[in-house]
Amino acid sequence: MKTKGRIHALLRPLLRRTIIRNVLVSYLGINLLLLFLLGAVSIRDSTDSMTEEITEASYRVMEQAAIGFRFNLEEAKRSLAGFAGHPSVVHMIRAGDRMGMQEKLLHERNISDLAFGVSSFQSLISDILILGRNGYVNNLDGRKSLRWDYPFTEQPWFREAVSSPHAQGFVTLGLHRQNYYVSSLLSKSNTSVLSIALPIRDAGQEPDGAVIANLDLRKINGLFEQSAYGSEEQIFMIDGNRTVIVHKDSGMIGQTLDFPGIDRMDRGESGSFVATVGGQEKLVIFQPTAVEGLRLLSTVPMAEIRGQAGPLRAKLAGILYVCLLLNTLVSVLLTVRLSRPFSRLLHTLDSVGEDSLYVVPKNYKYVELNLIGRKFKELVARIEQLVKLNYSSEIALQEAQWKSLQSQIQPHFLFNTLQLLQTEIVCGSAADSNKIILALSSLLRYSMQRSSDTVTLREELGNVRDYVFILAKKYDNRLSFDCEVGDPALLEAPAIKLILQPIVENAILHGFRENPVDAEIRIRVTPVKRGMLVTVSDNGCGMSRERREWVSRQLGGDASRSGSIGMHNVDRRIKLRYGPGFGLRIRSTPGRGTRIHIVLPGAADVHPEKEEKVS
Repeated sequence: MKTKGRIHALLRPLLRRTIIRNVLVSYLGINLLLLFLLGAVSIRDSTDSMTEEITEASYRVMEQAAIGFRFNLEEAKRSLAGFAGHPSVVHMIRAGDRMGMQEKLLHERNISDLAFGVSSFQSLISDILILGRNGYVNNLDGRKSLRWDYPFTEQPWFREAVSSPHAQGFVTLGLHRQNYYVSSLLSKSNTSVLSIALPIRDAGQEPDGAVIANLDLRKINGLFEQSAYGSEEQIFMIDGNRTVIVHKDSGMIGQTLDFPGIDRMDRGESGSFVATVGGQEKLVIFQPTAVEGLRLLSTVPMAEIRGQAGPLRAKLAGILYVCLLLNTLVSVLLTVRLSRPFSRLLHTLDSVGEDSLYVVPKNYKYVELNLIGRKFKELVARIEQLVKLNYSSEIALQEAQWKSLQSQIQPHFLFNTLQLLQTEIVCGSAADSNKIILALSSLLRYSMQRSSDTVTLREELGNVRDYVFILAKKYDNRLSFDCEVGDPALLEAPAIKLILQPIVENAILHGFRENPVDAEIRIRVTPVKRGMLVTVSDNGCGMSRERREWVSRQLGGDASRSGSIGMHNVDRRIKLRYGPGFGLRIRSTPGRGTRIHIVLPGAADVHPEKEEKVS
């Protein structure tokens, strides 16, 4: 049980908002943040290192692919050069239509033998087209797979082959459709192909035709796939217009690449960057080839790179977890050492006021806590004295304000009422004189009764009716009064004595300048969320915005300086009784009257024990 109690005593400061908990949370939080930052940087660096490693490996792989493509391309060029320099090919392109049948057959046989050697030993070439301006057409299978009515000389790629601005040499024709094969040849008919051409020129360097080698894109892609770094890496080829020429997905051939960051390829011959390609984050690596305008691209999913960095991140995470555990243990130990003297000091503070105000000095191990203990002992007595002094001052202030309010009700108003009574008696109006005497006696009895400061709203409204009745008689009934209560139950709600009469008196004094003509005083009582709202309104001259703001500011100030003892006392008494959320609010419009809103609690919001305590 003792061990359990000690554990509970140690954990108690950690379960509440205490200095000990703040120290623990701050120390532990900062260390955890530093550890997390260190772990994040380490994991990021591990991914960056893996990315650099894969980039270097991909460069080497792409170099091997580029070398293989260049080697096979050179072999294709040698075969193309063999065709372009063969006498039979040259004769058929230049003078094929002027030869005899026997000579043509001889040249055709020589071309067929040459084509057989290329078909047997050249793996990258899918076909070689021999095309002349004179209309001569031939290929590796002796025109068996070609459409006999196809206009070869009208095709843009043929015109490019025979009219290229390049000097003597090979011409890259780029990607075009093989729509000149018969439809039964499914492997070639209407598929895309990459071609290189070697023009055949006459003595005046005018092109008579060209020998065009169609390269097998699937075989080129096979070279790239064999060199790929991993199963997820894709190596493909694009031209200067970013059109895909070689790709393992035949559906991608002929499409133009467009993704964020692709413009970086224009800034250098080779490089790498990370971009979103096809909705997936990938590492993009690019490098030139032996053919001008063609580039090799490699894309590796970043998910695969991060996956390969997984073991390293796992080790780093393990180290991080160990550090977090050690850091937590150290934090708890430090907190326990700090909590013991703090707990002793808190226990001393809690015991003050239970049995006595005497504080016994103790040794709390730390200089700061000992100083707090000594100062606390000195402050307890001073605080008690200040509380008593403040309480006494508050009571004296309320009594002074109450007496001031009573004193302003009696002399001037009583003198005017007696004068009015004398006038009514002289005029022989016995009924009105009787009513005035009854109203005055009710007012005096109500204001001088000292039994309680709390009355019902019904009694307070009755006092206001008596007060307004006497004033209406004084002003020859030029003053009318109307009272409306939204909920009859509110009449039994408690109210502070004499809070409405000063408001009504102020309305007559300032709203009508003591010369009312068709003057109206209206009181409306309505239930609101916080209790009830009593609105005292008049149709007098109203107040300007500046005057209204000045009066509102004076309500919370000194009554002697504000010049409005009655309204100040009413607002002050309400706030002292019910709190700062209640009291007076002023609304006024020049020429249209003034409204005083009095916010009071309802009957259900006032507890008898609280009322008794405040009184």
